[in-house]
Amino acid sequence: MLTGSAAAGTCDEHSDIDLLNYYDELPDPKVFDGMMRDLGAKPMGELSPPRPEGFAANYRVEGIEVQTGGQLIAGLEQRLSRIEAGDVDWITAKVAMGLLEGMPLHGDDLLRDWQKRARYPELLRQREVEANLGFFPVWSLDAHLAARDAELFRRQMLLDGAFRVLAVLSAVNRLYFTTFQFKRARAHAERMQVKPERLADRLDQVANAEPSEAAVQLSKLVEETRAIVRTEMPDVAVDVAWRPLPDP
Repeated sequence: MLTGSAAAGTCDEHSDIDLLNYYDELPDPKVFDGMMRDLGAKPMGELSPPRPEGFAANYRVEGIEVQTGGQLIAGLEQRLSRIEAGDVDWITAKVAMGLLEGMPLHGDDLLRDWQKRARYPELLRQREVEANLGFFPVWSLDAHLAARDAELFRRQMLLDGAFRVLAVLSAVNRLYFTTFQFKRARAHAERMQVKPERLADRLDQVANAEPSEAAVQLSKLVEETRAIVRTEMPDVAVDVAWRPLPDP
């Protein structure tokens, strides 16, 4: 299965090729590596050392980085069962995103079945919204923080708020989201059916504008996001206190 930007048609000069291979029984990693070398691939190091559930490595083919390896179908099936139960961490979210955007090179029917099972579960939707609604009111403390040489903390809370806005809106729209290596923000925002106006531009402002200006913009985005949750998920309490997110 081809996944990532190559499958989505969004490649640029920095893109690599993500090629996923699923097996009932794993091939010997050394045999797999030998096959890649026979095809002209230059080994660039392991991504994941051989384990019972799979292996992955980096190669360079005609100047292009290729990330590939082998994974057990049984392991993926277990992860899909977790998704269906709403038990999704950031790694599983990345797996689900890869499946949903994947292009089958063999075994079309199998991949289509996996894609159905990887759809965003309702249990995860409510959990992610509730977990991310506690915004730190950096806009209310802006003058205090500016006077206390707290620039790093100001920026941290601005970015924390921006990521929480994205997490809540992604869940409302049933889109997988993780902060780890979050890329193509505009394309992600465009996929949302329900969102504040000019979401991507305003998130850019939160990330890049002068801190006081960014804080004002974040305050507006937070209020609009809360209003969306009140409309789309009326059973969810939106006015909750800030609390740190658990470690991934």
